Amino acid sequence: MSLKALINIHTNGQLELYTSKVIKRESYNIMLSDLIDDQYWNFAYLTNKNIDIKDTWEQIKNDMNANNRKPALYVMSTKNEIDFENELQEINLKCLYTDTWMINENLENFGKYKSKLDMKVVKVNKDLKTKFIQAVMEGFSGDNPDDPYESLSEGYKRALENCKENGEGDYKLINYLGTYNNKAISTATVIYNKDKAIIYNVTTNKNFQKQGICKQLMSEIVKDLVELGITTACVQTEQGFYTEQVYKNMGFKEVMLGKAYIEKAEE
Repeated sequence: MSLKALINIHTNGQLELYTSKVIKRESYNIMLSDLIDDQYWNFAYLTNKNIDIKDTWEQIKNDMNANNRKPALYVMSTKNEIDFENELQEINLKCLYTDTWMINENLENFGKYKSKLDMKVVKVNKDLKTKFIQAVMEGFSGDNPDDPYESLSEGYKRALENCKENGEGDYKLINYLGTYNNKAISTATVIYNKDKAIIYNVTTNKNFQKQGICKQLMSEIVKDLVELGITTACVQTEQGFYTEQVYKNMGFKEVMLGKAYIEKAEE
């Protein structure tokens, strides 16, 4: 399975569908958001690891500071690749967060899960877009100590509002909304290209957690992916949190880590 294809969906797909821009250099690219200023949507990633990381980091800092963004470096690596940890620590960087990239390549045999609640899952159209965005914002409320994500800034709301409709580009998007008694209680976003997809924005309203909501949502999404001819689905979650085990229980396996680094002086 080509990790490069998934990385392209993660970078190029979000660039094509959201209000963002990219700075391309010889050994790295920088993803920037016009609406969100945090280090989840504004970061550099290496396109060549055979570099002097100290000099490269200085170049990244200059580029990001020139665009009024705090410097951040996102390093994607598998267990078989060279570990940059020591080199990065030597240039005074610390890990801000670690993503676990997990895939499932057996979608046709994915479990058929059903929530304890009579939940309905629908694809988001123009009429449901506002409801979907509000549910995403509420889903990442940040007041659950077991949730790896903090509350979202208003920039995220504007970014979702400005998200482009599917057009002639290579990357396609589907938003999903789970409802119970006409209340939005869960969300997910799929970005796909050819036979591979990444699932983002997976949320469950804090008042409806631990009732199988996520499992039913994922089950219905995977059913749609199979119908689209997609053979590999990827999810990301922050390493060490309960969601990692939830995805493992659904058959997803870790294939790569993504670590975001910032300067220790930013603590």
